[in-house]
Amino acid sequence: MSIKEKIEDQLTNEAVEHDIRENPEDIIIAKILIRFPFLENKLVNPRPRRIVSPSLTREHFEEVFSFVAKEAAFDRFHLVIGVDDGEDLGFVYVLSNRENIILLLKQKAPKSAPVITSVTETFPNALWHERELVDLFGAVVEGLPEGPSYPLPDGWPTGNYPLRKEWKVEYFDRENMTYNPPGEAGKESAHE
Repeated sequence: MSIKEKIEDQLTNEAVEHDIRENPEDIIIAKILIRFPFLENKLVNPRPRRIVSPSLTREHFEEVFSFVAKEAAFDRFHLVIGVDDGEDLGFVYVLSNRENIILLLKQKAPKSAPVITSVTETFPNALWHERELVDLFGAVVEGLPEGPSYPLPDGWPTGNYPLRKEWKVEYFDRENMTYNPPGEAGKESAHE
């Protein structure tokens, strides 16, 4: 029986009702599945108080994020983690609710066009986390308010993202702030 079916049957089956009360994560997953059936068998509860989503496209991520933040009461933003997955960049948003259940909501974007939408309108404290995604991974975060680079220093060469797998520290000249991989001219233009 799926989690969604358990929720739908809980009014008629005391054993199922008891089971769901023991696992509040199941109730949350069921609410998400009712709204987003494409996530059936894809949301996981690896341990108590944890829910993990699969990597979602930008469009699906925006819909699910809006729902969990506004309707499913995941009203605490903790951080966003960037990951280089080869051809794609992954972004893991860590949210929680008042019951301290943590939701890891994942999004992916192709490395060739790593465009995502800022969540600062919902969670202003995401600002510096998203700036890190821009500086360290080269994400294009639409809707991110203008501001300084973070955390890279002034003069860091543009187009150099030190947490991408292809970036190698041994080719970076700290003294001149240039990146000089073999066979390429130094990338000497710096952040404005």
